[in-house]
Amino acid sequence: MKYYFAPLEGITGHIYRRAHHTFYPGMNRYYAPFIVPKEKKYLSTKERNDVCLEHNSGMMLIPQIMTNRPEEFLRISRLLNEEYGYQEINLNLGCPSKTVVSKKRGSGFLAEPDLLERFLIQVCDGLEPYNMKLSVKTRIGKESSDEFFRLLEIFAQIPLSELIVHPRLQKNFYDGEPDLNVFAQAYTISPKVNWELCYNGDLFQNTDYWRLCKRFPKLSAVMLGRGLLTNPMLVEDIKVRENGCIHGSGAKEAVLQRFQSAKEEKAERKRRYEMYRMICEEYMAVMSGENTVLFKMKELWFYMCQDFTLYQSYWKKMKKVKKLADFDRIVIALCEEQRLQEHILADNSSDLHEI
Repeated sequence: MKYYFAPLEGITGHIYRRAHHTFYPGMNRYYAPFIVPKEKKYLSTKERNDVCLEHNSGMMLIPQIMTNRPEEFLRISRLLNEEYGYQEINLNLGCPSKTVVSKKRGSGFLAEPDLLERFLIQVCDGLEPYNMKLSVKTRIGKESSDEFFRLLEIFAQIPLSELIVHPRLQKNFYDGEPDLNVFAQAYTISPKVNWELCYNGDLFQNTDYWRLCKRFPKLSAVMLGRGLLTNPMLVEDIKVRENGCIHGSGAKEAVLQRFQSAKEEKAERKRRYEMYRMICEEYMAVMSGENTVLFKMKELWFYMCQDFTLYQSYWKKMKKVKKLADFDRIVIALCEEQRLQEHILADNSSDLHEI
């Protein structure tokens, strides 16, 4: 299985990625937050900093572009290839934001299947002379899951390197459950097409992953986003089970230990704090104004604090503080006074196997 870190706009830029890779190596790929091409312009300083090789050393990064104009996609793709050596570019067909969708970009582009088909043909033809690969991250439609049948017809005839499917509609945003029955359509045809298939959506705990694998045993890749932001060691948790090294005393035990000892759990809390400090210090070095950095740290800890016991009162305090020093004191208190959640690493009950 291959593990990908999903792009989350405003959070998983190069500063976060480098810190995660430093403290939690093992991801097969990181995907950069999308680039929106500007007319008659190339990349902004922020975008260049995000994709430049020195900021992404030691990791496999895939840039992502969001547009509905093939000439724009090709212009930025060629620049990424010629200046930075990137061999694969990802097309964003998944962003559900209303401002994006109103411009027929992201998941809004899915409502125009004929236009999308022409776009993909032109892009693949334009990338071929550069020996570049095209992958796609998509939702299953805009308004109805019935749209996915036509979309799959299009994807099946395009020489993609990989299709990453988040089985929700645009109108659902992140509400409800991913539609695994619709994802099964892509899984069924995947052996008959040239591209690999990757699943994305609601993989928050180890058991979410294993339920998915039970239903789709030949799946070759998963993309994780919010689950990894909350629990940066989620892939490590998964690999514990995958490698047959689960801690626990009995085969019939429903909840098995995530950590072998209190000392190991405490060391993990320390690792979380050190990763956060690396991110904070990197932002302080490149951003002007404490408030901007504080906003970034609040965005980050909205997710990270949820992996701790009794985190709610600490999060309320985090939201209210006006100074980074005060924010840091609350983070220290959380990491010292609370424990990490005891996630289920394996569950032999029937609900793990019946989806």
